[in-house]
Amino acid sequence: MKKLNWKLFLKAIFTILAIGFVLSKIDLSEVGGRLADIPVFISISAFLIFNISKITNAVRLNIFFRQEGVILSELESWKLYYKGMFYNFLLPGGIGGDGYKGYYLHRQLQTPVKNLVRPILWDRITGAVGIVFLILVLANFQPLIPAYLETWVNAVVVKIFLASSPLLLYVAGWIASNIILPTYKRVFHSTTMLSLLNQVLQGVVIALLLYGMQVPLSLYDEYLMVFFASSLATILPITLGGVGIREFVFLEAAQVSDIEPNNAVALSVLFFAIAAISSLVGSIVKLNVKPVDQKTGDNFESAGKNMSEVS
Repeated sequence: MKKLNWKLFLKAIFTILAIGFVLSKIDLSEVGGRLADIPVFISISAFLIFNISKITNAVRLNIFFRQEGVILSELESWKLYYKGMFYNFLLPGGIGGDGYKGYYLHRQLQTPVKNLVRPILWDRITGAVGIVFLILVLANFQPLIPAYLETWVNAVVVKIFLASSPLLLYVAGWIASNIILPTYKRVFHSTTMLSLLNQVLQGVVIALLLYGMQVPLSLYDEYLMVFFASSLATILPITLGGVGIREFVFLEAAQVSDIEPNNAVALSVLFFAIAAISSLVGSIVKLNVKPVDQKTGDNFESAGKNMSEVS
């Protein structure tokens, strides 16, 4: 507990510092105005698409679970995923959503812990790879990045590298997956595609919010690239629930790009609000995961009731 308390204390300190930094760099009235100007139908559309992206996440995680012999229906997988989202917001410095999912399935199914840790961890890694893939794609459209690299490497080499980097990452991920966890070899392509779909959908959410804030279309690629970079930053467990980190990344990026600080913070606040409201679904869903016969797919409890009726 002492170790956990220190972790929480440090996270709280970093969260306060990050929020303080953000507040010192923006005009709160301007940010509030940007938020108020977004049409309701844009906010609702962004909310729905965000939740579709989370459903694709749940499907991907369930594929990994099945490779470990953990059989869940898609409905229970979605409910468990939303329950994990809720715990990520409720306990941002403690056990968190991933820990809850592992604990619950271990308790309900008596599955060995390692068979739960692997898919949950690999799901996180696959998600991060999907983000990096899209960052590399968007890097091809950022003039500052090639210009910086060309100070070190020949311009032609830079262009070839940037153009081929997404494919190189995909191939490297496939090789690494086969070496580290060959159990997942059969599902690498499907889970990677789901990861990309999830991130693309979240990119659509950002594009909708930018449209609602009347940000010029020519700047969308910059905002999207920084958004994906900030998503990677929020994975680092240094603040409570990632609060302040995304805004910090946006503000730093505004120093070297055409991103407007008030728009950036408004965008980040909106995205956080959508995620937070969506996570509340996890507070009302009722889980009903039970052991399943892997050969027949039947629920053991249901099978027992049927046998008793026959006798």
